[in-house]
Amino acid sequence: MSRINYHTGTLFVFLNYLCGIAGVLQANLNAEQWGGLLRSMTDSLVHRGRDDAGFWFDAKAGIGLGHRRLSILDISSHGPQPVHSACGRYVIVFNGEIYNFRKIRNEFDEKNIQWRGHSDTEVFLPRLKFGRLKRL
Repeated sequence: MSRINYHTGTLFVFLNYLCGIAGVLQANLNAEQWGGLLRSMTDSLVHRGRDDAGFWFDAKAGIGLGHRRLSILDISSHGPQPVHSACGRYVIVFNGEIYNFRKIRNEFDEKNIQWRGHSDTEVFLPRLKFGRLKRL
């Protein structure tokens, strides 16, 4: 929170710092080029997330995702992004907060989902896999 003195009183400004995400579509890059490009992109977002950085790319598909992490909900080492689905088909980066993620997570108790941590981002992937994303 910042406080700014103004002529008529004091103004309180609440600053909301969230994680930073990056994405790129680019053909014809090798693994070294992908790593350099995504690292450069996520490094430029260090002010958005000082706790961790990660990236993922699929050179054949020509897509890459990057993330700078500001640990809020899951401060463990199991919360970094990009997050991969258990089946390996889906990858996601997310910036925001899903307020009811615990309730959504409980919906999958009978599916025996193997959760990595306690991150709200993880609930996207089973919803996508089981065709229930539109109700998130």
